Amino acid sequence: LLSFRYANRALRFLDAYREGLDGKGAAYATKEYRGHRTLPKNLYKEKLAKAGYKG
Repeated sequence: LLSFRYANRALRFLDAYREGLDGKGAAYATKEYRGHRTLPKNLYKEKLAKAGYKG
């Protein structure tokens, strides 16, 4: 079970990097949004801007 959680978290990090976030933004996004394997597409523009993250 633990390895599946790690794998899903790693996939969310990869998705965040693919969308252009750096390490700090990817860590924030994966902690805040625990989706099934990917992060919501509207996250990158709306939520991170509201949180004050500039990446």
